Amino acid sequence: MSTATPSQPADTPPAQPADTGKEHCVSTKESFKELELPDTDESSDYNNNYILYWNYAGLELNRLTHSETVFGPQQGPPISARALGILHMAIHDAYFAIHPPQSPEPFETFLKPGTSKTSLPDPTGISDAKQAVAGAAITVLKKLYPSDQDNPQVSALGTKHLVKRLQKLETGFAGLEKGSDSYEYGQKLGEVMFNLLDHPAGADEGCYEPKDKRYFFEDEPTHPVRIVPKLPDHPDGEQVVKRPRHAPVYGKRAKRFAIQEDHYIADPPGKGKAANQTAEYDDALDDVIRMGGAPYLPSTKRSPAQAARGYFWAYDGANLIGTPPRLYNQILRRIAVAYKPETVITHEANNAEFARLFALANAAMADAGILAWREKYHFEFWRPLSGVRSDGRDDHGDPFWLSLGAPATNSHELSFKPPFPAYPSGHATFGAACFQIVRLYYSDNPRPPLGSWKADEPDNIEFDFVSDELNGRSRDLRQRYDPKAPITDQVGTVRTKVERHFNSCWEAIWENALSRVYLGVHWRFDACAAKDILMPTATEDVYAVDDHGRTVYKPVHDVRYETTGKRDKMPEARKYPIGGIGLGIEIANDIFAGKLTQSPSDVQPKGPTPPMAKQGGS
Repeated sequence: MSTATPSQPADTPPAQPADTGKEHCVSTKESFKELELPDTDESSDYNNNYILYWNYAGLELNRLTHSETVFGPQQGPPISARALGILHMAIHDAYFAIHPPQSPEPFETFLKPGTSKTSLPDPTGISDAKQAVAGAAITVLKKLYPSDQDNPQVSALGTKHLVKRLQKLETGFAGLEKGSDSYEYGQKLGEVMFNLLDHPAGADEGCYEPKDKRYFFEDEPTHPVRIVPKLPDHPDGEQVVKRPRHAPVYGKRAKRFAIQEDHYIADPPGKGKAANQTAEYDDALDDVIRMGGAPYLPSTKRSPAQAARGYFWAYDGANLIGTPPRLYNQILRRIAVAYKPETVITHEANNAEFARLFALANAAMADAGILAWREKYHFEFWRPLSGVRSDGRDDHGDPFWLSLGAPATNSHELSFKPPFPAYPSGHATFGAACFQIVRLYYSDNPRPPLGSWKADEPDNIEFDFVSDELNGRSRDLRQRYDPKAPITDQVGTVRTKVERHFNSCWEAIWENALSRVYLGVHWRFDACAAKDILMPTATEDVYAVDDHGRTVYKPVHDVRYETTGKRDKMPEARKYPIGGIGLGIEIANDIFAGKLTQSPSDVQPKGPTPPMAKQGGS
């Protein structure tokens, strides 16, 4: 595999001519003071490109709506992925309606008659893609984060913050022409896209109660309930008990984005009927005890570097940080700029590539969120904290075991366990879908210094990145977060800045998924089959450990997605992916093959549908 580095590093602004004669978007770093996120290492030049600017706007609202005191709409991994998918579908169609590609055609032009209640706007005579994209983006974002929010569970203060931020994003966009024909065209297209893809019930429709049975998801013992204000605008008023169980029927009901086939995963070890699955489950239980335990437990063997990887990829809806789809978009920005076709970031060729690449990646993550959550609540598999503590066998498990946990960054809360079932890992599915799209895109659009690779082998797309979880400014607070003060002025233990280098997106796919094992919030099979990533021993379904007692992983350049499994009550002849990596890769392969040429209204599940686990009240 080539180890050539990009000729234009992602953190180096491209050289600009003395006078390009082009408008630029202003830097946003100094624009926002409320609930501010510490400056990232990203160059301010990125947002001079208007596609990247509106991507930034979506990411900014993602992290703000998950911030303390806001608690706005579009919360949680699958819902926030959907919001970014709608945004980038609208940006994509607004751009390509004015600069149509030879192939494929814009996404929306493939709507069949009657699939949308609103007709498509006519782009005839529309010539300014920058204004059209702005109109589409602003329209979608205002609908996703409305100013007339009347949800009693969302505070007026939170709505005010979101509206104010969106207003500043509008005014911070240089050269905005709201009255122009191009802007109004974008508005109309944004309306169509939102009406076509919005899922108004969000994550809260229906009612779900965990089953009190072995292997089944349950409220975690360290975080069974949350005590929250009954009225968000009165935090010191009456308090109520909340049992968070996120998106129990979302995956079953939500409209898909761009997949052309339905995708399922195999039964997890422990719930299937194959005789050898007991040994695999028991070895996975031993694995998470040694690799995902709390740092002070004698049974924990995880290295400091592995713990840092767990934190690096976290983004578990943390204060000022947001959800995993934001992280993957941040990395995508680095890659897109590093390998852009033209040096000047505002060049039209860059606009076309960014519009295309971000639409493909975010459509893949939107569908990944839908299918991963459908599968999660089909299997209802317990998380390691429940499985290890409630194992009930004398020679397995530990009734007092604690995991490292998902970090509650920039707050004084303890680490926590995501409030939804384990199998498959959402992180693994989102990350594999996003990075596989990137790999397919650049393999299909080769350029120096990138080589060529197959869909199931390592690439040479290198990148460096500093996670908001480990940026030298985010911290673990020792008192309640103060939204009126910069995080850098608040008392707490500062997270060390850790800059990471990745030799390939293939490496990122696998490390992102395994990071969840290092936090102890997922089993390894939530990511993939053990045979694909671990070193075997002479005993079947038992895998090697080193002299420190740590799990031994294959070198990433030797890792392949190969092992599949069976699924109960589904065709025996068919094999299914094990965990989120295979699911995400298959989603990306499906979408890239279609190149966004199929309407989401046309996408229907194909093949037999397995019986869903019964949902209380639904």
